[in-house]
Amino acid sequence: MKSLILASLLFLSGCTLWTAFNTAPYDSNEYNLVTKVRVLANGGCDKDNLKSIYITSQQLKFFSQYLPYNDRTISMTNNLFNITEGLYKKENPSEIYCKSKLDLISKSSEEIQQVIGTRPR
Repeated sequence: MKSLILASLLFLSGCTLWTAFNTAPYDSNEYNLVTKVRVLANGGCDKDNLKSIYITSQQLKFFSQYLPYNDRTISMTNNLFNITEGLYKKENPSEIYCKSKLDLISKSSEEIQQVIGTRPR
């Protein structure tokens, strides 16, 4: 019985170490970019702000895309970029449409912050 418990503990701790080893480390540049997108998403629907959100989310997407062990964040930043691109390229979006997209961008950015922020330092 003791050997079964010991084997289980070694297996579980080994899985934890493997997961920690195969996770991208915390990157302050990546975190800064997603924070900037979130701040801009609270700025309003004027064309200059939408352009800033679009450019910053594109920077975040390109920055994240080749970092090793970063698959979850890559997927999330691609989705965020698609939302910002759709909003930026929409001709004369209504105020309601724009505000709902900005809320979605802000929530997505916050989720990405949580993922990045919990990485080992």
